[in-house]
This record gives sequence, C-alpha cells and structure tokens, in this order.
Amino acid sequence: MARGYDLESRPANRHRRGHLAKDDDWIRDFLERAPMGYFASRWDDQPFIHPMTYVYDADRHCIYAHGSIVGRRRANTDRHEKMAFCATEMGRLLPSNRALHFSSQFRSVMAYGTIRHVEDRGEMEHGLYSLIDKYFSPMALNRDYSPIVQEDIDRVTVFALDIGSWSGKGNWKEKTDQNEGFPPLAPRWLEEEAFPMSFGRMAPERSG
Repeated sequence: MARGYDLESRPANRHRRGHLAKDDDWIRDFLERAPMGYFASRWDDQPFIHPMTYVYDADRHCIYAHGSIVGRRRANTDRHEKMAFCATEMGRLLPSNRALHFSSQFRSVMAYGTIRHVEDRGEMEHGLYSLIDKYFSPMALNRDYSPIVQEDIDRVTVFALDIGSWSGKGNWKEKTDQNEGFPPLAPRWLEEEAFPMSFGRMAPERSG
C-alpha cells in the first residue's frame, strides 16, 4: 500500500524517491543555468503560477526576478509572503512496451521561502544587472546599454525570494523499463527524434 503524505511527517523539500535527489552543488549549478522559473503565489485560497526569467544569487541565497509595480503577482505577494519556485528541464521521451513504464528524462529544482519587494536602491540595481548579465552576458554596461536610471527604478518591482529550503531531482536514464513478456519495441521508437515533444518542444501546430 502506498505511503501517505503530509508536511508534518515529510518536509516539502524531501523527495518520495530519495535515490533521485541531488546535492546542494548540483542545485546551485542547475539554478544558474536554467532559463525559466515558475513562481507560485496565492490570493488567499486561489493559487497562481507565473513563469518568469530569474537569476539565482549564491552569495545572498536568493532568487531575483522583476515585474510591474501593479499586477496580480505584486498583489499576491503583498498579501502572502510565502512562495514556492520551480525550474525544470525535459530531455527525451522514453517509450516502453508497457503502459505503466512510459517515461521521460527530466531534471528539476524546487525552492521554498519568503518573497520580498526590494526597496534598497543598491540591491534593486544589483538584482536587475544580475538578470541582464545572466541572459545578455555578451553585452556590456556603458558600451552596449546605458546604466539604470531613476525612471527605470520607478517602473519595476524587483522581487527577491529568500530561500528557506530547496531540493533537486533528476532522472536522465537512457531507457525506461520494458515488459519482457511482450514483443520488444521497434528500433525506430528508440531513436532520439522519434517523438516531436522530446526535449520539451511544443507539439506541431494543427493544420486547418
């Protein structure tokens, strides 16, 4: 019988399948490289998930993001400071000859903490420049783009998620389990490009 789950007996950052868990160095590296994160906030009992660019600051152990000064995310985080965050990567889809064992390669990080609306001008600039450096690193301040000015500061909210706990998880096996009592898969199903949605790609648009 499957074991039950509750936050009193199993913390939010503890995996059910412990053999897939990753250490802190792996988590830091993943957060520094992943291109998109998902921030989970709420308005009372209504959950809300927002995909955003972000940057992880290892020295401050926080995640920076930015958004408008008015909006749902700002309203939610004014109301509730607790937040969850997820970044994930998908690899190949892994077919099987048994329905139970269809799977995919994946890596992910979950983080839990409290959200701050950064008010200090120096930290705001630090967060915004860090975001630019992560995504536009070939470009240089004062050569390719101008410094942050007060008008920029007045038009954005800089969010800092101060991390209280986190966890990393990954399963990047080359193939999934098979049914030994059923004919094996045809070789074409084991090719890297066999399925259009492998590697997290969008499914092809429907014609017509």
